[in-house]
Amino acid sequence: MQTKPPQLNLEIKTETIATIQSSFDRIAKDLMENWSLRVNDKIYSFTEIEFYFFLDGLHEDNSTHEHNYNQGLWRFHSQGIDITFQSTDKSDGGILIRGINIEDQFINGPKRVLETIFRNFAPVTKTHQSFGLIPGSANHTGTIFKVARHGLSNKQDNIYKSEPYRYFTRIEDWNIKHVNGAEKERIKNASTEL
Repeated sequence: MQTKPPQLNLEIKTETIATIQSSFDRIAKDLMENWSLRVNDKIYSFTEIEFYFFLDGLHEDNSTHEHNYNQGLWRFHSQGIDITFQSTDKSDGGILIRGINIEDQFINGPKRVLETIFRNFAPVTKTHQSFGLIPGSANHTGTIFKVARHGLSNKQDNIYKSEPYRYFTRIEDWNIKHVNGAEKERIKNASTEL
């Protein structure tokens, strides 16, 4: 009998704001502890992610980019790369990949992550590429923390701006060229353990 391959459960329970936030915690823990990103022969663990989710009438996060994607797809955009949540006429959202790690080399910042991913693609004439999530976490050894998201504009009328929708691990190991020591300390001091 064939066993069913593992699946990342991206379902968001939308009964209340608390169930939405609890879904974020569950997904973040699963993604960061149990999944890795394969880019051909490179395997990355997730060290920093941010959640964006808009639900009309309940969780109206105005910083979420509207899209028309099914659940569990890659979405490339001007800020980086997302794993999408199901888009409907009332909701959409995704998980922004902000940080990855391979063999204790940390890449922080969504545009750097995207650049790293593309740098590891094979030449354009090679039609067979390996890209996607695989079970098992490479190099995940730290506690997961959560804090408010990074870089949201003060101009946006968003009551969810300061909610802890940014998840991270191993901040002490992040590349000092990408995130300086004072910023690391600020993030740590503002965070809570998942």
